Amino acid sequence: MRGREEGELQAQIDSNILPDDLLDQVFNLLTSDQDRNNISLVCKSWYKAEAQSRRRVFIGNCYSITPSRLINRFPNLFSATIKGKPRFADFDLLPMNWGARAYPWIDAFCKSYPLLEELKLKRMTVCDASLQRIATSFPHFKRLTLITCDGFGSVGLSFIARNCK
Repeated sequence: MRGREEGELQAQIDSNILPDDLLDQVFNLLTSDQDRNNISLVCKSWYKAEAQSRRRVFIGNCYSITPSRLINRFPNLFSATIKGKPRFADFDLLPMNWGARAYPWIDAFCKSYPLLEELKLKRMTVCDASLQRIATSFPHFKRLTLITCDGFGSVGLSFIARNCK
């Protein structure tokens, strides 16, 4: 009897699933990251629909997730904000050249997000090669924001100035 009840319950759940195109339209109307995160917990189909419709992401700690995990979860991003070193790095409390390298993120984005338009990096080490990759890999790139980042020079900035809108 228990198996029959579970089957009936599953049939009832399956009949209440919204079409994917309708879910995409609903998710595209949500602007709050918290709302999107909460709604993705409803069921597997909503989790997948939210992942497909997410266009921007905020990573508060670059060590909390790997670039490949982010790309697997959100395959259609246009904008990303990534924070690196902790706030106390602003007061020279970390050793020189301590982590938070932007290149692994940028390299992964170049391979997976050809339509990326915006990238915000905060307290990260950004080398000239990273800026060159950004300038040459994203044809629709519009905005680069570097907040208290280090490691780059005029060579990297010249790549951005020459190749980006």
